Amino acid sequence: MKSINILTGLALLCLAGNVMAQNENDALRYSRLGMGGTGRVQAIGGSQTALGGDAGNLAGNPAGLGLYRRSEFTFTPGIQFGNTESKIEGTSSVDQRQGLNLGGLGLVLSRRKSDGTEGAWRGGSFGIGFTRQNSFQNKFNYQRTTRGATSDVVGSTIVQSLAESATRYGIGDSNFENREGLAYETFLINYDQDVKDYYAANQIGPIQQSEDVLSQGAQNQWDFAYGASYRDKLFLGASIGLSTLRYNQVSTFKESENNTTTVFQNLTLRDEFTTTGNGINGRLGVIFKPNDLIRVGGSIQTPTYFAMNDTYQTSLVVAEHESHNVSTDPGEYSYNLTTPMRLNGGVAFILGKNGFISGDVEYVNHSKARLNDDSDSDIFRDTNNRISTDFKSVVNVKIGAEGRFDVFRVRAGYALYGDPYQNSTYDRKQSYITGGVGIKQANYFVDAALVNSASNSIYSPYTLENKTEQPMVDTKNRFNNLIFTVGLNF
Repeated sequence: MKSINILTGLALLCLAGNVMAQNENDALRYSRLGMGGTGRVQAIGGSQTALGGDAGNLAGNPAGLGLYRRSEFTFTPGIQFGNTESKIEGTSSVDQRQGLNLGGLGLVLSRRKSDGTEGAWRGGSFGIGFTRQNSFQNKFNYQRTTRGATSDVVGSTIVQSLAESATRYGIGDSNFENREGLAYETFLINYDQDVKDYYAANQIGPIQQSEDVLSQGAQNQWDFAYGASYRDKLFLGASIGLSTLRYNQVSTFKESENNTTTVFQNLTLRDEFTTTGNGINGRLGVIFKPNDLIRVGGSIQTPTYFAMNDTYQTSLVVAEHESHNVSTDPGEYSYNLTTPMRLNGGVAFILGKNGFISGDVEYVNHSKARLNDDSDSDIFRDTNNRISTDFKSVVNVKIGAEGRFDVFRVRAGYALYGDPYQNSTYDRKQSYITGGVGIKQANYFVDAALVNSASNSIYSPYTLENKTEQPMVDTKNRFNNLIFTVGLNF
């Protein structure tokens, strides 16, 4: 299965030396953005490309700033809660997460000519906005029981995986620079001089395995945008985006055995890495309003150019006849990431004072993401080849509607983000069901939205040459984000 082959490559790369997390999985993580914006925008499924007149345009279509007639300030906090269900070999477990977040801030300063003033350019608006584009808050765990190794059967254990990896890539030196070095130092794996490879210490089954994986962090963007109105028919905009990200993952993997005939008792392998990045992109947008009923919009965003930095460390505790506790030296590595360009198109049907219906399509080619190192042009060659062959372009679809009842607003939406994997039989689409309400007054407004997101993924803690023996964890992520936007007009 193609998806398993992709995961195999990822896990092998993570086992293979100093660099803990620079692979195609990272390129996809920071290229596949979630849903962001104001409560109004998220309540309509993010379909705002052709609408305009909302602070959500700062991170979407900057041409929408040209539709502003008054200045505005918005504040958007949120509460995220949900769960991740993990299944492996018929056994499932559920982890829950919740927390507060800042979804966005927006300041739009508008200057517009009065209706009696001549001139084709009717006015413009400058905006500064902060938008939360991705949440990395997640937690899952699993447990399984597997057989150990015998003299003629490879065991489905992480120790066997480390032995195979050590034979393939080598081990760390005296400072224990990788997992394999730690395993060799603690006598989990040994070297056979005759056949010139490493082998695992005997673990006679059954072997109990468990792992906890915790990830935290977010991806945010500051936007500086300007939008202008030409005859109130054509609206043009441009913006500069400054992106920041922080991703932290801690995984704690355990194996234990209750067999008095072997030396091995249990092990705990703990991996932690933190990625931080700063990036920049540019965006151009347009909205055309041929009449009061229809608006058509489009925007193009350049690739985002990130300067990235990773810090990482691994520790291993092994209980045999005596206990061993070793760890790698803290590591650090800097590199660059370029995420793909984004194309957006949308149409909105304005139903007079009754509301509107809007729809967007977004095109992103995930196979165009690239990792690079200025000091070594070849280090990411294989990774970038996998990005090109394993990932593909997607079309993300968003639809939404708003109904107006005097000062009250009722909204609903749906979004479907495509599966970025080329030939996978596993469905990795992301879906969003959204809804919300609002109150609009002359000088202020209050909006609330609920965004329900669903996505699936596959996780493998290690790989084996006999791929049928390695564990595959099926995770189902279900999250709700409750968003509030308070806006002031002046």
